[in-house]
Amino acid sequence: MKKIFVLMMFFVVCFCLSMTKVNVDASSKCEVSFHFDGLHAIAFGDHSRVSGGILDVHHHVPSIQIKQIKQGKTTLIHTIKADELKGKTLNVNMPNNRLQPKRYYSPDMNKDKQDFRWCLDIENDLFQKQLYLKDNFFAKIHFNAGMFYSENVTENKYQFVSGSSLHKFNREIGRPTLKVGLDKQDSLVISGLKNEVSLAYQPGTNYSVTISNLPSKDMMNIDHFVFYYDAVKVNVPKFMPLPVEKAAFYPKPIICDSVIFGKSVIK
Repeated sequence: MKKIFVLMMFFVVCFCLSMTKVNVDASSKCEVSFHFDGLHAIAFGDHSRVSGGILDVHHHVPSIQIKQIKQGKTTLIHTIKADELKGKTLNVNMPNNRLQPKRYYSPDMNKDKQDFRWCLDIENDLFQKQLYLKDNFFAKIHFNAGMFYSENVTENKYQFVSGSSLHKFNREIGRPTLKVGLDKQDSLVISGLKNEVSLAYQPGTNYSVTISNLPSKDMMNIDHFVFYYDAVKVNVPKFMPLPVEKAAFYPKPIICDSVIFGKSVIK
């Protein structure tokens, strides 16, 4: 009986130690997440990196906000305004990191809304060919690390229409997001600005980087998706998004969001 009691106590101690280790690991986590709000063309044609082009659109005001999240408290630590971004090429790197950015694919995308395939790939989903992006962006950002996911999947399904032509695309649409995990001694460095931004590993601390390219609140026209056709070299039908639930072509297309170019490259 005594041996059984000692054995049970041994297992209890081992279980407690394992739970303590989980808590320590959770508290040591440090992640940088990138969110793309507004008009961005994100190109995956270069296998060594992923590049984002902030569209140069009238009335849209690009900016980058970097926040630190620690113990439930969010603090704004950097704001990069449009005049600092104009014409710049930024690089997002982890020094000494040799891993290339990847896309998250789950076994079943219908059960996982973080699956990257929820994001709209204008080349693969709509046209099944490369459209070739023009090099006239407001600013460019090259991402050299991390995992790309989907976020903010729409409640409505969308189809795309061009005149009387209805595209077979018919599903919800997600927004791309990038997550980069930092280990001890790691830093994520954003270069290409006047002052380099370094986000260092801190246990229990996360960073949120929001790259915005939105219009001012008084801009009434919401046909923003059409601006993507100004950014490509190939002349194609201008398919515009429309919620499936709407019986008529009203309201007008309401997507002012980031899309993927799965075949093209931004240099």
